[in-house]
Amino acid sequence: MRITLIGYGRMGQAVERVATARGHTVLGAIRRDTPPTERLALVREAKVLIDFSHASAVPDTVELALQTQRPLVIGTTGWDSQRETLAQQVLQAGGSVLYAPNFSIAVQRFIHYAVALASELLRLEGWDVAIEEIHHRGKADAPSGTARQLAERLQAQLTTPRTWVPAPPAQARLPKEQFILSTIRLGSEFGTHRLLLDGPYDWIELTHRAKSRDGFAYGAVRCAEWLPQHTGFWSLEQVLDRVLQS
Repeated sequence: MRITLIGYGRMGQAVERVATARGHTVLGAIRRDTPPTERLALVREAKVLIDFSHASAVPDTVELALQTQRPLVIGTTGWDSQRETLAQQVLQAGGSVLYAPNFSIAVQRFIHYAVALASELLRLEGWDVAIEEIHHRGKADAPSGTARQLAERLQAQLTTPRTWVPAPPAQARLPKEQFILSTIRLGSEFGTHRLLLDGPYDWIELTHRAKSRDGFAYGAVRCAEWLPQHTGFWSLEQVLDRVLQS
């Protein structure tokens, strides 16, 4: 399969390594300074596009993918506010887009089971919850897209409403209807996500820690292998089982 990368930072390079190891051909990468004619040629020669660039570039990348009728995998984060608008554009055009804040297959399973456990225990008296995420200090968005996904999916499953906040009030107690989603930026950390549950008699801590960027790249490449046969605007959460069966 021929793949064109959008962006060639550390994640783009990881995708190239994993894709090549799986027998695919990476034609090249579109960067910010790539001339329009070269950009178009790289897209038209590809069977699928994989985007790990910058949030500001996502709308233009989606438009380019729709114009050329190329499936697009988006691993870039920080564009949540534009998601509904872009989804409508993709669906109206009959395009193929698959996105995730984190393409690690293990992370997606971690979120699924963490939310299931937390939502069950938080129905009982005396249980509390918090989320913590740690990434390298060069990460551009905070909290991470993965931590937001975990928090939002947990919120949706709770019978008693709670919303996440990045910090407690400066001079007041944390309200019972809120929980903390804390962010740490440190060194070169690839990504750690932690769900903390505190009960009257037990303490539970669930942690996922990435060992390298290749796990994210592997999930993105697996999705790129699945996507060309499907149209729609998909989240990895929606299609993970189908991707793994392909």
